Amino acid sequence: MKQFKVKLFLSAFFLSVTLTMAIPVSAQVYKSVDENGTVIYSDTPPAKDAKPIKLRPISIVEAPDYPKAAEVAADKAEKDSGFSLRSLRSNYKDFAIVAPKQDESIWHPQGPVTAAWNTRYQLQPGMQVTMILDGKEQAPTTAQIIPLGNLDRGEHKLRAVLTDARQRNIASTATVTFHIRRPSIYTNPNRSPGQSNGGG
Repeated sequence: MKQFKVKLFLSAFFLSVTLTMAIPVSAQVYKSVDENGTVIYSDTPPAKDAKPIKLRPISIVEAPDYPKAAEVAADKAEKDSGFSLRSLRSNYKDFAIVAPKQDESIWHPQGPVTAAWNTRYQLQPGMQVTMILDGKEQAPTTAQIIPLGNLDRGEHKLRAVLTDARQRNIASTATVTFHIRRPSIYTNPNRSPGQSNGGG
């Protein structure tokens, strides 16, 4: 008899777990025992006086937020290279624009103005330099000499940003202000348009 009760208990336990997983949260579960002593679970009341049983709430475990494969690969590459973000920023803190010079005047350029940057360390794979001319970003590049074309006469401002393979800001230069100078009739008030410098 004791063995029968144990089997009955185990059957009821597993059936309860199954019903807990299968039946919607809002559904009611009823327990009854027939004339043979068999325990019956149902979502409909077997008799008018049947009372629902209270089931334990379903446990919900949120899935962990695993890093993306690309981030894992980038972290591994960074670790293998021996350069952390902190060390990269330390290595490239001398990143600067070397041409044009601060407050330089460029007279009557016949073509693009040459911009150049420099740093003591070679760029790591994936690093790029973006020149920002008068607030407008130029195309990212790894070239150290960059032509800047179609510059109007007057003042221009230039700075550069160095990013790594993950588009993180590694270094930024100070802003360099330079000037484009072009000949003007106002240079010689006595000269009329079309008149040469030597008179005529």
